[in-house]
Amino acid sequence: MASSSTESLRQLYEELPYPNVPISTSGRGALDGLYRMSLTTAQYARTRAIVPSEGSLILNAGCGSGWETLILAEANPGARLVVCDLSAESVRVTERRLRYHGFVNVELHALNLFDLEQLGLQFDFISLNDVLYLLDDPVAGLKVLKRVLKPDGILRANLHHAYQREVIFRMQKAFQLLGLFELPTPEASNLVREFMNNLVSDEARAALRWNPEIYKDDTNMRANYLLPSDKGFLIPDLMRMLKEAELGLVCLVDYSDWDPALLFKEMPEWLKTELDKLSPADQNHFYELIYPNHRLIDFWAEHPGSSIVFPWSDTDWLGGTVQLNPVLADNPEFRQNFGKAYEKKLEFAMNWPGASRGRLKILPEQMTWLGSLLQGPTPVITLVEQANQAKKLEPETAQEQVLTYLTGLEEFLFVMLDPGAK
Repeated sequence: MASSSTESLRQLYEELPYPNVPISTSGRGALDGLYRMSLTTAQYARTRAIVPSEGSLILNAGCGSGWETLILAEANPGARLVVCDLSAESVRVTERRLRYHGFVNVELHALNLFDLEQLGLQFDFISLNDVLYLLDDPVAGLKVLKRVLKPDGILRANLHHAYQREVIFRMQKAFQLLGLFELPTPEASNLVREFMNNLVSDEARAALRWNPEIYKDDTNMRANYLLPSDKGFLIPDLMRMLKEAELGLVCLVDYSDWDPALLFKEMPEWLKTELDKLSPADQNHFYELIYPNHRLIDFWAEHPGSSIVFPWSDTDWLGGTVQLNPVLADNPEFRQNFGKAYEKKLEFAMNWPGASRGRLKILPEQMTWLGSLLQGPTPVITLVEQANQAKKLEPETAQEQVLTYLTGLEEFLFVMLDPGAK
């Protein structure tokens, strides 16, 4: 039997499937989403193996209006998708969206996440976006997802951040006291607008995260100020929940953007020494205590102990081939911009979710040899030769510079290495 909160959420998303993105909008331009929902990207983060999406079985749990599902389909060519949501109306909207964009290898179900085992399937990749923090018992949800995850599969999910979203949580409680959660969405939304617009100052509205342009849309109002069952978490909560569910953390999806070094012009040596004593999770927790700027704690998880990653040696690099992340290689806008920078010897800059603060810059002198990756997987030794010719360097110097730069790009999951035969 569904709980009262589950039924409340089902009714909400029957009325307003979320997010409110036009059916005709393509997911191919949503680079951040493509990165987060790419099986190949997640598996490379997990094992440093390049795993194609073709033939894989992917679950989108809590599909909402199908926007996430469309991005999953775009990010994982050749995969078979299984889609479910509490709300039958959300599933219908998702089906219309996918059909509009030509995706037919999809199985859709109006189904509670806790009933997933009824499908009798095991998945290579599971994605649930903006779902886990709405469950009465998120750990119980993680346990169900673990049971339908293949031994070498990956789960991608997220949690609302307790500190970053603190103001929204306070306003939810305030509007619950006023009875707005019991009203039809259009009426409750109009009352919130009236409340905010009659506050005494712009400063007060800004402090309460009010942006009238965003909240013209009732679905956005429901997803924030009027969202039932919303909860916030911290990194220690995530680690505890994964342990209780017997799952292991691969990494935060935007792990490089949680680096404490980003908080300082120059990190004091004593602080660096102390931080080096902490586990990666405790370093992330230190970051969120100082600067809680992430709305979501977005993570990839696995069966515990199912992957071991060793650093590449120079021999691995020099004997292997390197390629662009498929999310980039298949993106027409990226190919056009990257190709232009290569041909005209320009600096290349882009927002890239794997990079610190989302910004990645490649100088013209690196573009002289990196541009050839547009042609496909390239032997690393070929890139060394191109750098040597372009920069007139000694072979050893060219090799050192190329490997150093490629290693940095690989840490951002911008490029991937296939070391060849071991």
